Amino acid sequence: MNNTNTFINTVNDVKLHQLDLNLLLALDALVSLRSVTRAAEKLFVSQPAMSHSLNRLRKFFDDPLLVRSPHGMLPTQKALYLQQGVHQALSLLQSHFSQPEAFDPATSARRFTLCTTDYVECVLIPPLVKKLAEAAPNVHIDITILREDIPELALADGEIDFLLGFDEYMSIPSYLCRETWLNEPLIGILRHDHPLQSDRLTLSDLIALPHVFHAPLGNLGSPMDDFLAERGLQRKISVHSQSYMAAAAIVSNTDHLFILPKKVAAMIAGYWPLKTVALPEELPGYHLNCIWHPVQDSHPALHWLRDLMRKLIESDDATHGMIPPRYSPHE
Repeated sequence: MNNTNTFINTVNDVKLHQLDLNLLLALDALVSLRSVTRAAEKLFVSQPAMSHSLNRLRKFFDDPLLVRSPHGMLPTQKALYLQQGVHQALSLLQSHFSQPEAFDPATSARRFTLCTTDYVECVLIPPLVKKLAEAAPNVHIDITILREDIPELALADGEIDFLLGFDEYMSIPSYLCRETWLNEPLIGILRHDHPLQSDRLTLSDLIALPHVFHAPLGNLGSPMDDFLAERGLQRKISVHSQSYMAAAAIVSNTDHLFILPKKVAAMIAGYWPLKTVALPEELPGYHLNCIWHPVQDSHPALHWLRDLMRKLIESDDATHGMIPPRYSPHE
């Protein structure tokens, strides 16, 4: 049995009526701050009182929870596991006990944080910023880059308001709230004078051509690669890139094929000597999801922003006005 399963079994055996629930506040502060002194300051208690709480927690959970090291106090694996659940439970209680603040976009100076990839930065953020300038001129948008791991604690804390990404590249915990906003088909781009003149590629073409692969999360493959593998096929990926623009620049100077979401292809194909080509109809597309924590579900400001983003991404506004004139080799 691994350590995680052992921790789960231990927690399942806990009798909550035997636990002073005030100790959960102490556990959350101790593990997050990794200091008895700072935890005591945060909860406005004395250091001896916090030390006493730590000793009670150690006895109750039969684990040292925090251990001394040359780099200060470090949490045990069990402490980290416990604190994740405790922190989310406390955030949920705080949300239920707090009266949701009114939100007026015309006067609000709220700062929203979105965790996403460059697809959303290309397709959604420009029309969103334009709309905010009209309807909510003092609202700020911060973008953080989506990595492979879902930032669950940051979503619970409200440090990140929404996560936006393709579910084909993410493993989303079932307890998180999720809406699927878009089924995005894929398309290919080649340099404008590529030897392959067809407007639609076959599976044989996909296998024969070298590929530039866009991997914003560092992935080595995609649902399309799984689709090909199920048919005993494999494409040749020569370059992994984390940037749409860099990948397009590479393709404009080589015989490589770049497969990407259709909305992004429409935006960038006009900046380089490129042409778009249709893909086999049976290839899977991507599903864009908006994800948030249930703790934040009732917040009026988040409802407003989520509704606005959904309307923009589902309409033509997501790329309208951003598609440059088609590149012409005769210009």
